[in-house]
Amino acid sequence: MNEQRTFFGHLRTFVIVTLITVMVWLLAESRMVQMRTLEAQVVLTSVDQGGAGSSERPLVVRQAPGQDQVRTATIQIEGSAAGLDRFARMLQNRIELRVGREIPAEPGIHTLDLREILRQSLEMSVHGLIITEVSPETITVEVDELVTREFELGVDMPVGVELDGVPRTDPAMVRVVAPSSVLSRVKAAQASVRIDPAKVAQLSPGRLETIPGVAVELPGIDGQDWQTQIEPRQVDVFVMLRTLTENLTIDRLPVQVLLAPGEIGRWRIEIDEADKDLVNILVTGPARAIEALRTGAAVPKAFVTLTFEDLERRIGSKPAYILGLPPECRVVSPEVMVNLTISPIEPAASSDAGGTSSGPGPSDEPDRPDQ
Repeated sequence: MNEQRTFFGHLRTFVIVTLITVMVWLLAESRMVQMRTLEAQVVLTSVDQGGAGSSERPLVVRQAPGQDQVRTATIQIEGSAAGLDRFARMLQNRIELRVGREIPAEPGIHTLDLREILRQSLEMSVHGLIITEVSPETITVEVDELVTREFELGVDMPVGVELDGVPRTDPAMVRVVAPSSVLSRVKAAQASVRIDPAKVAQLSPGRLETIPGVAVELPGIDGQDWQTQIEPRQVDVFVMLRTLTENLTIDRLPVQVLLAPGEIGRWRIEIDEADKDLVNILVTGPARAIEALRTGAAVPKAFVTLTFEDLERRIGSKPAYILGLPPECRVVSPEVMVNLTISPIEPAASSDAGGTSSGPGPSDEPDRPDQ
């Protein structure tokens, strides 16, 4: 009986000693200085400094242009295994650099010491660790104010397209949110939408049409600018194409006679009283050309041209033609025959042939003008 008690007593002592030994070994292992290499993603975070009702503008941050872009950082660190594990859990493979915390909350270019930033975070969270090396050692960032501006919208139509009225957009203005350095490049007073000629070809003249989803453009800003938003990016455009052709009725045009120079003074030509004026002449043509007639920028004239054969035959009528119309205009009224009387002037009476109607003519036989 005593021997059995002695055996169990030795066994219990052995187990206790073993457990204590393992615990001491684990404690020593956890406190043993080790070196570990960690890799972490570098993340820049902007913080809205203003908030609702604040006069301060929000700040944005990016890695400075023209510098090597840092995506990840390699960290070599010494310390106990327990401390290294705790630091790794805290780091989560991510180094967050926030405006107003690690990054100064002031617009401009700032160079940050990554080793110093990590060292300060260790002092606040994990003691007994030493950062021996960080690669890269520094990162250069740019901080800027986020500014909001509104721009009116203009519509750029293809060259040669004529409209009835002014095109409009919905909405009439766009809102641009961008860093002040980006907006400082914008010199234009308004944003614009550019209409594709292929879209115009699908529209019907004389009717208000909608061109949906036209992209907004603002000279000085492109889609690659950092922290830049144009709201909305697309707008609807409402236009009415001017009718391709217009009509105009000319109330009255006096009829004149054209003769070859050699025939002037040899003939007396009298136009019937009812045919001395062409009336209610309907002209059609491009809107711009018709506008020139309407405003008096183009002044047409009506003529009857008489050739040598016409005079010798003493014809009694001939069609009247209109000269001086703008290009691409034409007369759509029926052809008007002008009745006239032709008689020769006797040589003896040529000196007192006053009152004859023999208008001046071109140097050669006149060509048949376009109608």
